[in-house]
Amino acid sequence: MFVLTVLRDTLKIVPEDFRKTREQALKDAINEKYANRVLHDVGLCILVHDLVEIDEGFVQHSEGWIWIKVKFRMIVFRPFRDEVLVGRVRSAGAQGIDISMGFFDDITIPASEMPQGSEYNGSEGVWVWRYEGNELYMDLEEPIRFRVLETKFLDVSPPRPKIGDVDSVPASHAPPFSLTCTIAQDGLGLLSWWE
Repeated sequence: MFVLTVLRDTLKIVPEDFRKTREQALKDAINEKYANRVLHDVGLCILVHDLVEIDEGFVQHSEGWIWIKVKFRMIVFRPFRDEVLVGRVRSAGAQGIDISMGFFDDITIPASEMPQGSEYNGSEGVWVWRYEGNELYMDLEEPIRFRVLETKFLDVSPPRPKIGDVDSVPASHAPPFSLTCTIAQDGLGLLSWWE
């Protein structure tokens, strides 16, 4: 679920941070720049783990801050295929279920990956699994265990406007990092089903 990734960057240390140790100022600058940010084909950055290598800083004339090249290890959320995770049912619709892990919300279980015998109850807004004569409801905010099928990265760079097209920016954006998952296997689904 979490991996350590080695990254390099040149960071700016502003004069207000000169009172901190160099290591603490760099960690604060890294966390400010990377925490809660998705790096394409890497994952969701959580927190700096440690500093591996720090070069000498340099000041460009007419600037009051220091630029420092640093190599560091970052804790990154990137689950692997077939990993089993636990989250909470965030929303439900005819297309499937959306799940939240608290710090990450772009998790989807499509209708095709529900247990056999499941159907969406539109009047109550929840999925129901009919199993051996029982109706097991997938209520909102219930803890759910799921298996990762696919991790998707999408380049969400701003689109280049076409010549003469003023309003070329799309109204809604797809998430830069998302998971497609399943609960159509034994032991998966709401935790209350398996207690």
